[in-house]
Parts: sequence; structure tokens; C-alpha cells
Amino acid sequence: MDTVTTPPATPDTTPAVKPGYKTTEFWLSSAATFVGLLIASGIVPTTGTWPQIVGMVCALFGAMGYTVSRGTVKAAAAQS
Repeated sequence: MDTVTTPPATPDTTPAVKPGYKTTEFWLSSAATFVGLLIASGIVPTTGTWPQIVGMVCALFGAMGYTVSRGTVKAAAAQS
């Protein structure tokens, strides 16, 4: 009689990664991006164009920083 044995189930030890919108880094980078976009678009009154350029750069760095940070967290979770 042939019997098929299955290996014992191993517990999943992969750490759970929270959805992005539930993290503090998401909300902080969203706030920085939003404020930067408000300044860059001219909704917040400024004198000259330099504050608008700085606002756009801040918005871009906030969005890019979150993207890199989230990618690092997901890559670390995948390797575990």
C-alpha cells in the first residue's frame, strides 16, 4: 500500500507589511508633498518665483523619499 506523506506545515514567519496608508511615513510625506504643491502652484501667496521652485522641489523629494522608503521596507520583508 502506497501512502503519501506531506511535510508538516511550517508557520509563516514572514513579517506582515502594513498597507502604505496606515504608516506614519505616508502621512508625513503626503503632508510635505501637499504643502510643497500649494506653494509651487501659487495658492500660497509668495513674492518671486524662488519660493515656488523650492516648493516644487520639496514636493518632489517628499514623494521620492516615500517611494524609496516603501520599496526598502517591501524588499526587506520579501527577503525574510
